[in-house]
Amino acid sequence: MYREYHELFSNEVYQATAAYVFWNKMQNEPAKDEKLLEAFNKSPLSWIVIRHSMMLSLIMTLGRIFDIDGDSVSIDDLIKSCIDDVSLFSKVKLRERKMMLPGEKPWLDEYINNAYEPREKDFQMLRPEINKYKKIYQEYYQPLRHKIFAHSDKQHFSNTNELWEATKGANMEDMLNFLEDFKVTLQMVYDNGIKPELQGRKFDKEWFSKDILALFDRVRNA
Repeated sequence: MYREYHELFSNEVYQATAAYVFWNKMQNEPAKDEKLLEAFNKSPLSWIVIRHSMMLSLIMTLGRIFDIDGDSVSIDDLIKSCIDDVSLFSKVKLRERKMMLPGEKPWLDEYINNAYEPREKDFQMLRPEINKYKKIYQEYYQPLRHKIFAHSDKQHFSNTNELWEATKGANMEDMLNFLEDFKVTLQMVYDNGIKPELQGRKFDKEWFSKDILALFDRVRNA
């Protein structure tokens, strides 16, 4: 199950990151670009709806990642799959995967000898960081999901600003960086026999920004 879970999780991280970067650019770029703002104001409703959709996508995707009682593959499901099927990360299995690569492999024996073979405790040691960001999600972003995006809670229908203000205590980019780091950490141990330790990796903001900025450029010069 690990491979399927990791692929689904990676897609969710990509979706959340893209939605955040696109929303962030739509929120901030027009404020510093008069020509772009003028272009947006020619069809303001469309851009408002698109911006809202990006935030909706972001919050709902984070919900699927961190909620443990849903049908989606969560981050807890993913780490559990690593623990339950830890033999998948053995040197024997790593050799089998490397043997499937094309070409001669005179380097393989030394490579496998130097590879790290994780045990359950290696994956268990990732849980504190998972729990840290799960708690941040539950405290700051889950209320938005439940009371605005998923159910339109009557109690908060006319007072959504308070919920948005509460999210200022969290940092969305920190959370997305953690998810990227976690995703790559598991990928590296599976593909390359690297010890599963978080390295503080960050998502490539410039790569995600390039597409939406190119769209803005076309809109600005239309």
